[in-house]
Amino acid sequence: QAHTTMTRDVVVVPPELSLSLAWELMQRRRIRHLPVVSGGALLGMLTDRDVLLFSQPGEKGEPVVPETPVALAMTASPHTCQADTSVAELVRVMTEQKIDASVVTNDRDRIVGLVTTTDLLLLLIDLDPAQPLPFTFRVEEEPGPKSARLGIVGSAAENSALTSEHRG
Repeated sequence: QAHTTMTRDVVVVPPELSLSLAWELMQRRRIRHLPVVSGGALLGMLTDRDVLLFSQPGEKGEPVVPETPVALAMTASPHTCQADTSVAELVRVMTEQKIDASVVTNDRDRIVGLVTTTDLLLLLIDLDPAQPLPFTFRVEEEPGPKSARLGIVGSAAENSALTSEHRG
């Protein structure tokens, strides 16, 4: 369930905060997602990608982040879930919608946590290393320079011999 993997100490920002200050906060806290909140209500989600889209490259390649308000760069109405949402459902939705975070809310729509792809990946650390992963990898070369497509095929039971080949 979402509550088992979520981050409980969620850093939030107001919509009027500048992107440059939000970026500094992300860098200092080493986070990539900031729920945008006003009066306790969730308005949107600001990601590191949102900030970079509004930024220009500096002389040394570093982003020069403008003073634009967070509200102009955030994604409005971000994905939310409840604390009892299953991890499987979270993974399905996040994968299908290509999102990297889901805000966990209570029955009064107040933020109680945040589940990110990093949180979900950390669940894999708890797997017994002797167990094969539940999937295997296959790389298919596509025509053209430096292009390859990674596919996930089969199940652990079908491919346990292949899984051990691709772990190292």
